[in-house]
Amino acid sequence: MAGFAASLLLTKVGPPGGVAIDAPVWLILALFVPFAAGLMEDTTKAFGPWARLMATFIGAAVAYFFCGAMIVRFDVPPVDAVVALHPAIAFAFTLFCVGGIAHAFNLADGLNGLLAGLALAACIGIALVAQQQGDNFLLIASVALASAVTGFALLNFPKAYLFSGDGGAYLTGSAIAIFSMLLCHRNTTVSPWLPFVLVLYPFTDTTWAIIRRKLAGLPIMAPDARHLHSLLAARLRVRYGSRGAALASVAIVSVSALFILLATTLHTQTGWLMGLALGYAALYAL
Repeated sequence: MAGFAASLLLTKVGPPGGVAIDAPVWLILALFVPFAAGLMEDTTKAFGPWARLMATFIGAAVAYFFCGAMIVRFDVPPVDAVVALHPAIAFAFTLFCVGGIAHAFNLADGLNGLLAGLALAACIGIALVAQQQGDNFLLIASVALASAVTGFALLNFPKAYLFSGDGGAYLTGSAIAIFSMLLCHRNTTVSPWLPFVLVLYPFTDTTWAIIRRKLAGLPIMAPDARHLHSLLAARLRVRYGSRGAALASVAIVSVSALFILLATTLHTQTGWLMGLALGYAALYAL
């Protein structure tokens, strides 16, 4: 968090060319709120999942009002018509998506290197599209986050000397969600389905976890060991021993990174991005 914040403050001292948001400080504050809530849970166990979810909503609200991070289109006419009815609808969609993605990244933090790998793939995807669009601020912001995550990843994979905790998970999830929204809102040729592809694994796995728990009559926030990465790691441990968990992380991150790379080449094509999302869902089901 400190490294990322320092990088953004440097852009305030010497702003990059191109379109920039009014104040990087507001973006730092927007991400500090969910980060702080996660860190408090890590250290005190006093911030349950609903309190952390509310913190992501507060951070998303700050980003909405002061940074312009919002969802105003889906490139699906019936949905766009609903969103256009009132600004409060776009605001609600924004809060829901940031909170959902942040929580999804927290649930994905189940294996060494998995959270870091998924975050790096998403940040690189955002950076590639931002560069193509000439959005220097988002290019710098996404590279700054990727660099900070890389420093952590070196001590988290293959052997874990450090763990991200809820603070790290909510920071990276909230940041990627907000960066994605800024990318689409600031660059209108970018499809709103690109952010969806950037977070395909956390989103798909969390959606299935909610369905699974509902069918079992369990609270949707209840933890379990039935995530795809948990099942894959257990299967690979049988065959490869202690290396199995690391191989599971590599497999999931590699597939996600491939889909993200394809999405960056198709970032203006909503139909193709929808197809990628459906293809990933089918692969996940298999």
